[in-house]
Amino acid sequence: MNRLGHAEKIWLLLLALTLAGAWLAETGHAGWPLTFVVAGLIAFKGRLVIDHYMAITAAHPRIRRILHGFVTLVPLLVIFSHGWGDVLRRLTTLH
Repeated sequence: MNRLGHAEKIWLLLLALTLAGAWLAETGHAGWPLTFVVAGLIAFKGRLVIDHYMAITAAHPRIRRILHGFVTLVPLLVIFSHGWGDVLRRLTTLH
């Protein structure tokens, strides 16, 4: 039996984290703790993808910072939308 390589291990970890996130979403216990866990999962998974599948270590530092900033911004938006969804709706509604 072949041993798993690094990329396959990361892929399995991403799959497990995705399943864990889906399971958490199905628990129906919406609240701040779940929001922080989901935001953490998004940040961790995004960082894994960027660091292990996008060959970002060879990219220009500015590109790396932009991608890492994006992976930080998305979980923050998840947290912001949970706590201040009405404000976001008002800011993004055209009428």
